[in-house]
Amino acid sequence: MADATVSFFLQNLKDIGVQIYKLAQNADKELRGLRDDLKTIQAKLEDAAASSSVSRGKEFKVWENRIREAVYEAEDLIEDFATQELAHGRIIRFQAKKIDLAARLDEFRGKIKSFLQDPNILNFSHAPSSSTLTRSDDSTKKTRQVLPDSDTTVVGFEDEIEKVIANLSNDDSPRIEVISITGMPGVGKTTVAQKIFVDPRIEHDFLPRIWIAVSQEYKARNIYLTILKSFANPDLSNMTDEELANKSKYYLSTVKFLLVVDDVWTKGAWDAVKDALPMTKGSGKVLMTSRSEAVANYAKTHKPPHHLRFLKPQESMELLRYVVYGNRHDWPEDSIAIGLSISEKTGGLPLAIVVIGGVLKEKIDPPESRYHEWLEVDRRTKEYLMMEDTEKNMKKMIEVSYDAIPYSLRDCFLYFGVFPNNMEICAWKLTRLWIAEGFIKVKDGSDLSLEDVAVENLKELIRRNLVIVVKRSRRGEVKTCRVHDMIREFCKIKAKEEEFFQLISKPSTQQDFNLDVQTINESRRISIHSDALDFLKLKLKGPLTRSFLCFSKHERNVNASSLKSIVKAFERLRILEVSLIKFPKYDRKLIKLNHLRYISLAAGDNFKSLPESIASVWSLQTIIIDTSHHTFKIKADVVELRRLRHVKTKAGIVFSCRKKGEPNKNLQTLYTLSAEICKDGEFLSKTPNLQTLGVCGDLTSLVDSTCFKNLNFLTKMKMKMIKVSERPLVRFLADANFPPHLKILSLSATNLEWSYMSTTLGLLPHLEVLKLKDNAFKGDEWEVSLVEFRKLQYLHIDRSNLLMWIVEDGSLRKLTYLYLNNCERLHAVPISLAKTLETLEMALVQRSALQSAERMREEKRTRNWGELKLKI
Repeated sequence: MADATVSFFLQNLKDIGVQIYKLAQNADKELRGLRDDLKTIQAKLEDAAASSSVSRGKEFKVWENRIREAVYEAEDLIEDFATQELAHGRIIRFQAKKIDLAARLDEFRGKIKSFLQDPNILNFSHAPSSSTLTRSDDSTKKTRQVLPDSDTTVVGFEDEIEKVIANLSNDDSPRIEVISITGMPGVGKTTVAQKIFVDPRIEHDFLPRIWIAVSQEYKARNIYLTILKSFANPDLSNMTDEELANKSKYYLSTVKFLLVVDDVWTKGAWDAVKDALPMTKGSGKVLMTSRSEAVANYAKTHKPPHHLRFLKPQESMELLRYVVYGNRHDWPEDSIAIGLSISEKTGGLPLAIVVIGGVLKEKIDPPESRYHEWLEVDRRTKEYLMMEDTEKNMKKMIEVSYDAIPYSLRDCFLYFGVFPNNMEICAWKLTRLWIAEGFIKVKDGSDLSLEDVAVENLKELIRRNLVIVVKRSRRGEVKTCRVHDMIREFCKIKAKEEEFFQLISKPSTQQDFNLDVQTINESRRISIHSDALDFLKLKLKGPLTRSFLCFSKHERNVNASSLKSIVKAFERLRILEVSLIKFPKYDRKLIKLNHLRYISLAAGDNFKSLPESIASVWSLQTIIIDTSHHTFKIKADVVELRRLRHVKTKAGIVFSCRKKGEPNKNLQTLYTLSAEICKDGEFLSKTPNLQTLGVCGDLTSLVDSTCFKNLNFLTKMKMKMIKVSERPLVRFLADANFPPHLKILSLSATNLEWSYMSTTLGLLPHLEVLKLKDNAFKGDEWEVSLVEFRKLQYLHIDRSNLLMWIVEDGSLRKLTYLYLNNCERLHAVPISLAKTLETLEMALVQRSALQSAERMREEKRTRNWGELKLKI
């Protein structure tokens, strides 16, 4: 979107403002004039966006594209100039460049003024605000409190679900049975399968339960590895596909399993699954979903495929009501007829109902205009659904929701199209990519960070039923997400129209890529869904490319020249996402990517550090390094990396810490930092705004340290202490030396005495989540008193020799989730936890501990304290 492009340019100009105005003194007037012109353009774009009829018009699109291209050109010029000047630190010698910059900026200002003088601009910016589909950000805020998350609720299909569960629970057959669910795209096949998968009766009857998403492009090897992960975790990399299939068949033959095989497109895909099944002697069941009736009939054993019906009119109306109002409100009487009309026009297709419902719930307030706005949605729904082409129907229905998205969210939404089909997307990475792309805008005067706004954008897309939550953290935060196939297809189509990104893939049946060289030359973003090495061999160049993302199917080891190839071909990159490509060593040409904001890659055996010269990449915000080394050095001083916000790697990071200067107030994530660099406190004093901190190494050096104590202004912080040293840790930090607002703490391999809990951790006033892993604590007995852990909600103990656990009545009164794994000596779970505990997850514990959990569940029922969910 041109609006996002202009916003990013203005923000970028602000970020480098002091430097660029100093370096380009002769162009100062032109820079400030260009900034003012673009602010005017931005205001007119926002006005035009308020009218959905205008924002969809051809003339507006042409005007918008012209602006975007002009801004891209200006942006490239200024960033090139700033990079050259800042990298060399020469002001006087480049006087000619400054004069040239002023002249070029004058040219751009002429273009911008011609846009503003275009007579159509008056029509765009003064068009009446449409009541059909698009709402402002303020309107979004009004309805935000009544927008429920819809990632788990199923409305309707109760009878269908019961039929399938009855078939799965039938034990008459001595052979494995295959039960298929078929139906058109969007009818709810996967949703129904998910509901069955988590049904308590199914959880009780089948162990293990395995979920495999097959989709159009699948690999038999991945299917077998997914099955085997439920049984063991040995090194299977050297086994052939046939050996993996046979191993899967053997394990499955020993248990009563449920295997859900979702989204099977071809008979060949089913054959690959079938090779892993003990068809003649197993006691398990297979639940398959497919769009193809032919594939379902091909896979069936005895029972015919279950064709998932459309929702009944009352179910459609109920689903629409739930999407719009959740469980808090009945359908308004004055709009019942409209609701019935809309639900009827969806033909009982759940995806259509969810998408249209997402539009309606943005038009709840103000009540006096709701009726007329919903009437308009009703009119357009009929228009879209009368077309015969199913795929275009779906595109139109999704477009209704897309048009209702605030302008500031549209790029974030379309960006889901760069990811492969069925990919479970890490929310943390996604939001950092949005920031690096320039999609996130913080309003003037707001106290929110870029990350806060990005997370809120993701939540808003979830609330609008455009993004599906896959996993949440114990505190309810989104960990991973995905989009429906149809949504993703829409994003791809729309992105092509907008020239937003270019997808590159090579079907398995073809030897070569279907590529237009000119398209690559002009693409701002490239996303590769095939082997990146094959693409790089083509030696194509993208002089305008700002983002290079690679989502190969497997991790690839490449030679040192591959990194050079990327740098040479795409010199203007801001984003380099190649986490599935393992580079054997660092190449000094990487610093030529001096516009880089985000880098994610895998480091090979000789890739152990980033040099001091990485500081010349002055825009760098996020560094993610996947490495197996114990330590990883970043030789640049953290003070020099002014715009760095996040560093993530499993190794202990060792920064240089030599220079005096102002602290780096942008840095929020350091995961994981070497303990050695923490001990004297000097380094952490330069990173005062940390929110997430991981520390690993010889923790004995931190026993008396006060380095964390000074982070007393933080409201959010994670801290993961991993001990890799063999030296014993006799004691640890005093409670007063922990960050005072610490909410989440994870300790691993520390071997502390349980008494340390009472004297230190139990006294941390804000602790909500505590994870103890790999013998974090040792000893036979742990006693918890009333004064300890007053805010603890989630407790995770994994691998412990604890024998007796005593909890005083009334203690741990906010604990709702308890996870116990590999606590083989633990005799019982304290019954005093029964009142507040909601979920108890246990694995590898002795029988007496399991029996105590059952007694706890009965205690809750007897005292009417609610139900305890047991996961065993």
